[in-house]
Amino acid sequence: MQSQIKLHLAAIPSGGQTDDPFYSCSAMPLRMAQVQKFGMNQGCLLVQSASHYLAHIELFEYKLEQQANIHFSVNEPSFFMYANLNQNSCWLCYRPAGKYQETIASGAHQLLLITFRPDWLIYKCHKMEELKPFTAFYRNAESAYNTLPSFDIAANLFNALRKMDAKGSDLIADADGYVFINHCLNKYYRKLAGQNPTHNYHLEKAAAIARFVRENYASALVDDLSKIADRFMVSERSLARLARLAFGIPLHEQVINLRMASAFSLLSTTNKPIYEIAQLNGYNDPHYFSKAFKKYYGILPKSVQKPSKKLSVQEKITG
Repeated sequence: MQSQIKLHLAAIPSGGQTDDPFYSCSAMPLRMAQVQKFGMNQGCLLVQSASHYLAHIELFEYKLEQQANIHFSVNEPSFFMYANLNQNSCWLCYRPAGKYQETIASGAHQLLLITFRPDWLIYKCHKMEELKPFTAFYRNAESAYNTLPSFDIAANLFNALRKMDAKGSDLIADADGYVFINHCLNKYYRKLAGQNPTHNYHLEKAAAIARFVRENYASALVDDLSKIADRFMVSERSLARLARLAFGIPLHEQVINLRMASAFSLLSTTNKPIYEIAQLNGYNDPHYFSKAFKKYYGILPKSVQKPSKKLSVQEKITG
């Protein structure tokens, strides 16, 4: 199983696990893993990764002097388990192929990402009643993000990974890898299955909010949190919690993600002018749109824009 994540960062040549000074100061060096180091203006990132036939495991360690936006791509529709040790939070999510952005706060962070082999996860979820609907998103062209609830099991998963690595065996061939991957999924499922009816109600409400945002991200409807809260008969505070349940990120970040993905697609595949693409994605001011686009992607819209076809003199005459 290979990683489905591609970071849009410049890799820094590494001397390997034994002589790389950055690796030596890792909070959790893994003997079984391959190591990559990435440089950023705000700091640096160490990625340790190991493959098993059921999943690809990646440990991300950030050391940032200030908040950073990390741009990455998902190569194929994928199921992920994401565990944030700093917050002791863990959730399952589905992401279609495409470009994404993650905002990381300043400081030191440890994030565990497990990319599951889709056919195996679908098989496992078929036997887990609460997870059956989750796998229905796979390879559905119309599917958008799907994020299941977060539970406080990240510390447990990190400890399990540390114990497995301490045995010093090869993850690819080792049965302990199978045990670890199943442990992560089963631990999460037990938390999910133990939810009460109130939480199930919240899941339904979060799904309704997700549909509303996907259908209206380009309109002003999603810019007024008070009106959205009124629409779904919740407080603004509850709306914020439900949005995180639906997307794993704040509602306004999800709106920006959808708008920017749509704008990038239109810029790269059509000849529409920038001001029109801005309006189609909820930006009445094209200058503000250009600034927002550059902040998100690091380049101006005109750098992505599909060049207009230039007509020859003969084509102009013949029309």
